[in-house]
Amino acid sequence: GGKRAVLRRVHGAMTDEQLKMMSLLVFTFQNAAFVLLMRWSKVLDTHYNSTVAVLITEVLKMPLSITLLIYEKQSFSDAMANLRKEILGAPIDTLKIAVPALLYTVQNNALFIAMEHLEAAVFQVTYQLKTLTTAVLTVVLLGRSVAPHQWGALLLLMAGTILVQEPPTRKPSSAASAADDSWSFTVGVGATVAACICSSVASVYLEKILIESKPSIWIRNVQLCIFTIPIAFSGTLLVNDAYMKEDGTPLHGFTFAVWASIFTNAAGGMIVATVMKFAGNILRNFAQACAIIVGGFGSWLLFDFVITARFVGGVALVILSIFIYGSKLEQLLDWVEAAGAMIGLGRGLNSPSAAYTQVPTEEATTEEADLELAPTDINPPGQELVTDHACSSSENGKGQ
Repeated sequence: GGKRAVLRRVHGAMTDEQLKMMSLLVFTFQNAAFVLLMRWSKVLDTHYNSTVAVLITEVLKMPLSITLLIYEKQSFSDAMANLRKEILGAPIDTLKIAVPALLYTVQNNALFIAMEHLEAAVFQVTYQLKTLTTAVLTVVLLGRSVAPHQWGALLLLMAGTILVQEPPTRKPSSAASAADDSWSFTVGVGATVAACICSSVASVYLEKILIESKPSIWIRNVQLCIFTIPIAFSGTLLVNDAYMKEDGTPLHGFTFAVWASIFTNAAGGMIVATVMKFAGNILRNFAQACAIIVGGFGSWLLFDFVITARFVGGVALVILSIFIYGSKLEQLLDWVEAAGAMIGLGRGLNSPSAAYTQVPTEEATTEEADLELAPTDINPPGQELVTDHACSSSENGKGQ
């Protein structure tokens, strides 16, 4: 009996390690692939209607969320009963979801605008400003405190983000061309900041207003889809699409890259929300750093993006800020001491190294209450690189 118990524990540990590695690979791939595919779809310049792409993404999330809910409950009838209870049985709470649904829809449309005007690598680093906007809103609206070293990390984040903001380095053919490049760059950065703010406001809103309602992440996504689908459809009506009048279909210009970015956003975000609950905080931060690096390399490989020393320095500061923000001060001091000991400056590595644990940030607290993700959103406040409400709601939705 004792030997069997040991074998079961070993098998469980191996399985846990495999799940952690899978979460790292999936998170890195989803975040990098979504950004690169979206940029690719814009570079091809097929004049597709991005509001239609957002609508299709939201439509796909509904059946995917229901399917994953059924899998979670291991019963179709239980899943349907849960949906009735949380949606029809709580109409007021469901109506409250309309506000973040609107914000997430605006966010997703802003992402397409940003990717049309920014290099994928620049966008990916700039989008980490969600950490800053979420932290500020958490302090202002939820009354939580941010440790001094975390404010320092946010300053590093801002510095790194500023460093990567290099307008196109190609030589303009005329003064008008230079002005167009500058304006395009400004629009891209503005759209990215708008997406950050929308994501952060929606995230904090869900936690503040719906603090007593903690349904499954998949139910939260169904609730969001109830509103995001009609809102996204309304968005398609606000766009004067001349190409649709010529081609006779709203799906004009939908290449493989467009469809791939849609499925990566919809399905990939939910996969990330599922697997990232197996990962610890350090692994999430490492995956986020890997996604930024992969995105930069992909931009260089696919879009001839010029990786300058200034860009590398900015990326380094952003990645450093991610780890500092997600650490306790004691952990940072222990790591500095260990690093000093390695080069002969410290008292040695005799003291045990600090375990990397989640700090009480907005996302951390929510994940403990929920799942526990999702920005998405998928993400520490910045994890929601994931770009859609599947990931954002994973941060705030279960109780993404």
